[in-house]
Amino acid sequence: MALNLANLCLLPPQDLVSSYQLSQPVAIQLHQALKQFQQALSGEEYLQANTINAALQQLTPVEVIPLEENFSTGTNLKCQHVQEFDRYMEVQHVKAKQPASLIVASLLRAYLAFLELSTSLPFNANKNLVKSGFTTYALLLRRALGLDEYNFDDNINNSQNFTYYNANFNIEPNLTLSPLQIWKKGHWIFLVFSQALILSLNRLVDAIGNDQLDQAKVEFETAAELMYASGAAMKLTGNFTREKYESEIRPTMITGNPQSLVQSENLSGLMMWDHDYLINVICKQKLLPMMKNLPSILEAEHEKFVRAYQCGISDGHQSICAEFGGGEIGSLIAASESSAAIKTLEKFENSRVKLLDPTGKVKGGCPLNMTLRAKTSVNSDSQSQDC
Repeated sequence: MALNLANLCLLPPQDLVSSYQLSQPVAIQLHQALKQFQQALSGEEYLQANTINAALQQLTPVEVIPLEENFSTGTNLKCQHVQEFDRYMEVQHVKAKQPASLIVASLLRAYLAFLELSTSLPFNANKNLVKSGFTTYALLLRRALGLDEYNFDDNINNSQNFTYYNANFNIEPNLTLSPLQIWKKGHWIFLVFSQALILSLNRLVDAIGNDQLDQAKVEFETAAELMYASGAAMKLTGNFTREKYESEIRPTMITGNPQSLVQSENLSGLMMWDHDYLINVICKQKLLPMMKNLPSILEAEHEKFVRAYQCGISDGHQSICAEFGGGEIGSLIAASESSAAIKTLEKFENSRVKLLDPTGKVKGGCPLNMTLRAKTSVNSDSQSQDC
């Protein structure tokens, strides 16, 4: 079947590998799409949508294949949880006859979602980091797809028509998104960056294993940039008040609530397939053995990488959790536990830092998180006294 551009379509994380072999026609197509995307990023935002729509249109139709009803996630995560999360977020995981084409299409589609957020939130401080993440991902894809190995004709686009595009993805100048739309579109960006991290860390593992240490430095730096972008995307995702979260977002994730958009059980980020696979397969099974015996020449890049996790992804998640009362209430999926949600996130950070830095060479945590924890502790104590 053809790719559904109304949703964000993603490859299963198991299909994200370190490199792809392309036929020349597909390589030309993807080279041109990424070239247009990179050119668009350097221009004014109000002009970017048309260019990216044109790049997206030249990739279609991308032939995709639905997953089996009881597909394997490759981790302990249940496929029913993936289906629940994807349905809520308007995401589809599908296989593709040309996996590389779907990866590039998902990048372009997510950036169009970012443009919607950017237009709706013109003064948000996190936008530049998110945009940098997209730039980094495009460069990563050029390496993973081997596009720089081809001698492309710079005038290749003169022989093709790139002027048509799907008007549904035009970005209106005064666009206003609801909190729920911001919540979903922001998660799209985070998911695409999670897929980028899977690709980059697969390439890092291969580079270290093959003693290609200069390439390993590149992939360490790429992963660090993507982690900062992921944290910024998380903050962008929660760009509304706590009152809006409690009245318009949280009820949609609770079964039985009149506003509920879920069917089987309460929604949680733990149902996010790509992130779950990133942690439990890429980091635990592939990266951890490499980190235990990391060549000393990579220590500087490794430290930046660990700091990027602490001050990027972890800080982003903890910040938004604290903003929405996570210092006082538990997560939806663990509602029976008394521990506040942000305490759970702190435990996650500690365990994941041990995966990324098993020998403990990187000392201390992110200063941003230290400040946040102190603030959250004060608020939590105040809340307890009020009760």
